[in-house]
Amino acid sequence: MSFDDKVQSAFKVSLPSLIVSLVIGFFGGTFLGKYLDRIRRDYPGLLIILPGMMGLRGNVFSSMASRFSTMLYLGGLKPSVKDRKVLENVVIAMLISLIPVSLLWAIGVIRGVRYHAIEILFIVIGSTILVSLILGYFTAGITIFAFRRDVDPDSLVAPLVASMGDLLTIPTLVGFILLLERDVREFWALNGFLIVMLFFLLAVSRVGPAKFREYRQLFTTITALAMLSLVSGFTLERFSGLIASSVILGFAYPSILSSFGNYGSIVAAKTSTKLNLGEIENYLSKELLEEILALLLTTPIIGLLIGFFSSGISYLLLGVKPGIPLQLVLTYPFMALFIMLYAYSISYVLFQHNIDPDSVAIPLIANNSDIFGTIYVVAIAGLMVGA
Repeated sequence: MSFDDKVQSAFKVSLPSLIVSLVIGFFGGTFLGKYLDRIRRDYPGLLIILPGMMGLRGNVFSSMASRFSTMLYLGGLKPSVKDRKVLENVVIAMLISLIPVSLLWAIGVIRGVRYHAIEILFIVIGSTILVSLILGYFTAGITIFAFRRDVDPDSLVAPLVASMGDLLTIPTLVGFILLLERDVREFWALNGFLIVMLFFLLAVSRVGPAKFREYRQLFTTITALAMLSLVSGFTLERFSGLIASSVILGFAYPSILSSFGNYGSIVAAKTSTKLNLGEIENYLSKELLEEILALLLTTPIIGLLIGFFSSGISYLLLGVKPGIPLQLVLTYPFMALFIMLYAYSISYVLFQHNIDPDSVAIPLIANNSDIFGTIYVVAIAGLMVGA
């Protein structure tokens, strides 16, 4: 594929999915921006867990999408959501997701954030089960849909999956909060139903300890990265007031993190597939560097759209004077380039050490993108409010 073809693919395949992903992400951002002050005041422990939950869903399901893509190309998965491996992966994704978020909650409690601690735990558990079920089948469906139509899933799926996770995560958390505040009995009834459903799916899928052990590398990686996401969580909790003061960045935060993760995941997925197919012979691969350069050409558009959407939403909901945050728009492409080069390097190095990039690189990159993105947002917020 020539460089011109890669540029066309970046603009015709990746850019539309990135834009759709961005629009979806701003739906979640709208909820965060609107309810940030309430969460800071009444459920501060959620701020510690939130980046980990967002990153976790991107990690688990982007990894699942990349694994499905590789399996489809190698003939290990039928192009149908009815394939038993789809249900197995969805159930395993639920289990892999539940343990790390519970650990994040426990660390928040140990740290001293105990206000509404039990309620926060079940908000996290209930939303994780519900979102995992929806997102699992969405991931399988969109990957198979792309494959059936001869569209490279690695170029399309990761941004949509990560952003769908963002779309579901924050509104679901807010929904559980609002349900708890409206009717406590309904809140506990819904959680009980979701936990029973989890055990039912475990029985139907027949996912036992032996099957779960096949994913121990992914589980270990996800859990370790969830602990690492505490850097983002503690940073968000500490500087949530600064981010709220900038107003615009409260709405843009989820989309900024997901877009960085999207760029990293696209590069990691492409790298993983090409490495497994033997198409990359050395680190300075012209093939992948051209892919990164082609994607880089789309970043000014994404940066400008983030600024435009966040400004428009903050004006419509809060009446804030509209204005494009130039500090964000001008620096966004440089940060995205850093994320993509980092993603390629990590994927290549792990593969050289016989570690599957699908199971390790994509979760690691998505997690690190959240950390880098959170620090980036705090820095931009400081520039915007003069702190």
